[in-house]
Amino acid sequence: MMRPLERLQLRSNLQQLYKSNDLIMRFMLINVCTGTWVGMVNFIIPVFALSLGASSFEIGLVRGLSGVGDLLLVLPAGLLIDYFGSRKMYLASCAVGGAITILLALAWTPWALIVMMIFYGMARSIRTTSLNASFFQHMNTIGAGKGGWYKGSMTVGAQFLGSLIGGALAVAVSFAGYFVTASMFLLAPILVALGGKSELMIPASRKKRGLKGSVDGYRHLLRDRILVSATITECINTAFAITFSTFVAVMVITSLGLSIAMAALLISLRGLANIVVVFFGGRLLELNHYRLYVASFIFSAAGLLLLGTSKDVWLLMLASVILGLFSGVMTLVTFTQVGSTEGEKGKVSGIFSFGQKAGMVAGPVLGGIVGSFTGLQAIFLCFIPFFLLMAAYNLLEGRNTRNISGAA
Repeated sequence: MMRPLERLQLRSNLQQLYKSNDLIMRFMLINVCTGTWVGMVNFIIPVFALSLGASSFEIGLVRGLSGVGDLLLVLPAGLLIDYFGSRKMYLASCAVGGAITILLALAWTPWALIVMMIFYGMARSIRTTSLNASFFQHMNTIGAGKGGWYKGSMTVGAQFLGSLIGGALAVAVSFAGYFVTASMFLLAPILVALGGKSELMIPASRKKRGLKGSVDGYRHLLRDRILVSATITECINTAFAITFSTFVAVMVITSLGLSIAMAALLISLRGLANIVVVFFGGRLLELNHYRLYVASFIFSAAGLLLLGTSKDVWLLMLASVILGLFSGVMTLVTFTQVGSTEGEKGKVSGIFSFGQKAGMVAGPVLGGIVGSFTGLQAIFLCFIPFFLLMAAYNLLEGRNTRNISGAA
């Protein structure tokens, strides 16, 4: 039993910890909730589509076209955020996204679901870009060493809590009840965004520009090689992550003859390794960034080689851990580099989010094409050239890398 004095001291320490990390804690709480929403929707959509009589091709379209909805709106979202402020756009996107999530249960055919998923992707795009813009605005206050916590908290919700809650809920309620429950995890963060002692969201830009001025703003940012490099890295990193989660289970079961439990283990190992790095690897940012980047790309290529050629269980597990660890390193550096970019954060976030969304669409499409012609393991080998090209680029451009290691 703890003594009263010890309890008071513990409470005081926890309060001090929260006060000193108020901003990042609120961002993390929002991301855990919205990540859980994403995970729940991703878990149930294929099952719901099957219940509507969807073919495998149509199920693929459901997943892919939600990403197209993201892509269609991600750059315009940056303009809207700079004009109206991220607060208004975030709240509106949460409300619209929650409504669309509930309406998904009313889809009567696979194609009706596909059309609704495009609008789902649009609402998700505005929400993500709004929150990213606010986070990048506060990066200097939060500290570069805690930058990985932001994406790591989304991973906790999307890859762990979402599937865990979704799996339990799917056998207990109807599809309508499921989608209503999922929408609550998207609406709950509104209270976090509105509460707190400090303003989480960024205000509208004081410079009201016309279309030409806004386009010029994007053109100026696209000349920033650090931002462009970070965006391309995020695109490749996201493309592989989505492809891994989509095809590794199929590869393990059909090509290697292993159990579904082994597939789940590989996915969990990669996710756990990634989470460990983004939450506890902040000190890595004190190292030389371009060397850190080069190492992460080279080790990722090695992990892909193991994953794409080995049939040994232990080597597959090792490959999954390596890929998770160095994907986390890329996340740490890219988010910190983007946070240090000068310019209107809505447009900065729009460009960076475009890379994320492009990866979400391109990864599974590329994987599906390669897998249909050369086999499932070759899917992972086709990513090796992209990682090696980025390693070579960062090695050549290392001297121009923005010095942000002291931003903590």
